[in-house]
Amino acid sequence: MKRMKNIVKITSVLMLMFSIVSCSDYLDVNDSIDNQNLDRLNPNELIVGAQALSAETYTNRLNRVGNWMGVAWSGNYLAFNDAYGLESRYQFSNTFYDDVWDNMYRYISNFATIEKYNGDDKNWNNQKAAAKILKAFYFQYIVDLYGDAPYTEAFDGTNNLFPAYDDSKDIYMDLVASIDEAINMMDTTSEDFGANDITFNGDMSKWIAFGNTVKLRLLVRLTLKAASDAEISTFVTTEFAKLSGAQFVTEDVTINPGYANTDNRQNPFWEVYGFTPANIPTGQGGQTGPSEFAFNLLDSSNDPRLRRLWKPNTINSNTFAGTPQNGTGNAASIGDGVLKGAGAALPIMLVAESYFLQAEAVQRGFMSGSAKALFDQGVRASFNTLGIFDSDDINMDNIPDNWVTNYITVIDADAALGFNGGDALGAILTQKWIALTSVSGAELWIEYNRTGYPTNLPLPLMITDPNIPVRLLYPASEYSGNSSNVRSQTRGDAFTSKIFWDVN
Repeated sequence: MKRMKNIVKITSVLMLMFSIVSCSDYLDVNDSIDNQNLDRLNPNELIVGAQALSAETYTNRLNRVGNWMGVAWSGNYLAFNDAYGLESRYQFSNTFYDDVWDNMYRYISNFATIEKYNGDDKNWNNQKAAAKILKAFYFQYIVDLYGDAPYTEAFDGTNNLFPAYDDSKDIYMDLVASIDEAINMMDTTSEDFGANDITFNGDMSKWIAFGNTVKLRLLVRLTLKAASDAEISTFVTTEFAKLSGAQFVTEDVTINPGYANTDNRQNPFWEVYGFTPANIPTGQGGQTGPSEFAFNLLDSSNDPRLRRLWKPNTINSNTFAGTPQNGTGNAASIGDGVLKGAGAALPIMLVAESYFLQAEAVQRGFMSGSAKALFDQGVRASFNTLGIFDSDDINMDNIPDNWVTNYITVIDADAALGFNGGDALGAILTQKWIALTSVSGAELWIEYNRTGYPTNLPLPLMITDPNIPVRLLYPASEYSGNSSNVRSQTRGDAFTSKIFWDVN
């Protein structure tokens, strides 16, 4: 299989690139693609690059397509000819974002290699456990965006060049089991991970909390399907019970291998949407603005987060507005609450998501606790991540001091945004949509397909398709390299072939 051959070869160089160097130096390293020296790499050396490159694809490609299909982003159409043309016209094909599949498999294979490592007499259990959790974190997106996929046979390298496709429901269940395995194999007293861990600096208690939160996300994604699938219903009930008393993430999950404001070392999101080291705005950042729907949702509720998520567009007369997707006009620019600097850490899961997942699970009756208290914590975490705190002195019209507390109080009875507005689940999911805008865009799209929230998401102007797409199409690499196993698809499948958990 062509793709798998490429994975084997490229994985070797990627892992070599990030070995034998400190975390802060890894971005300086280059090596020949033909250099095969896997025998001298151990999990501590492999995991730095595995964490960094998977996060880069997540934040720049999955995030981008999700923000578009989840209707958070639009374009600056007057300033840029055909801004986001493919996205705004729904030009789905087997080359549309095909790098999502190719790169996710490529980098997930690094985690699979760490899992299977047996090159010496050391158990490397903490590194292997972290690799299992990250493999589950990223592979969930393969299922959520594509459905059935190679899984059990996908990472055998040259031993299996044509891996069979696994059922997406079976993959989900195995991802949950693999997280349990990871948590059970951790040694929280060991200090052998340390600086090679650019996510939690070797703090295994934080890895346990992250693993529990990824598992929670997997289970929450299944809750609606459980009503019509007895196997999933039993599975979800059993696995939620195991999470009783579990610790979940209480801070944003980020990675930072040593980003800096120099060429090829910038935070990857900043590098694409922010500024060059010479402080020149990037073209991609100039094209990107809020959708009219996203802007108006926050503006209509006088939400202080609006001016942290977005800022006036200085290259277009300080425009501060949203535009309809595939429309006309100019929009605001990505704000300083998201674009935090060339050396800033790269978020892969916000703590706000953790609280909103818990709130939904409680509200649906799968976990105990106060859904309202968790909802409030999610909103507060969203404000804090964007740099807004109750004590801030910000000059905004009609907003008193105690920004976060006041906002929660003011919107409490709002039908779309407030917990006591008559639709608590809708408020949880809409507030999560706001919180994850521009950071975890894939979640916006996936969760909309799962739940239908936020309601009334508009299609791009002049689109004749019946609904927002429900999936990506299998990439060209599969049709050229694994044709005997990949299912044939047409463009129409992007709008009708739902992922197994989608009951809307």
